[in-house]
Amino acid sequence: LGAYYWKNNQYDACKNWYRSKMLYNIGAYQSAKEEYETLYPELKNRGAFLFEYGYCLHKLKQYDSSTVVLEEAMKHSCDPMLLNIIGKNYQAVGKYEKAEESLIRSTHRLPGRIYPYYLLAKLYACLLYKSDAAERMVEVVLTKEPKVQSTAVKEMRVEVKKLLKQIN
Repeated sequence: LGAYYWKNNQYDACKNWYRSKMLYNIGAYQSAKEEYETLYPELKNRGAFLFEYGYCLHKLKQYDSSTVVLEEAMKHSCDPMLLNIIGKNYQAVGKYEKAEESLIRSTHRLPGRIYPYYLLAKLYACLLYKSDAAERMVEVVLTKEPKVQSTAVKEMRVEVKKLLKQIN
């Protein structure tokens, strides 16, 4: 038992992750990425760490690397936000079908959330041949009752109204 604990002790790595998280939280993504790269071998089995690392790569526009890390995170976490960011990564590199697939999977994980429907509306709006689907997603965003009213929901609704005007 002592040998297992000595070999698998992640205390120091988690302590360093906590320090690196401060860089992540203030938006110093390049510095955080460099720290996360060194911590990855020890913390690659922690979903929260992989989420932060993948999101950091997404913010640095390293979409393919971000997708790889976030897909690894999906083995350790069922957070639908992983799928949302993967969908945004695919959309950024022009893989629209994969983006749509990821975002639809996200809507199935937590159907009560508005954000994946909002992302789908934005995806469909940029695809001219999907204007009917975009209108359906806009309708969902506008009519779905959020669990908690927030400014984020209000901002999403304002933006999808603008999208609807652009589509029509």
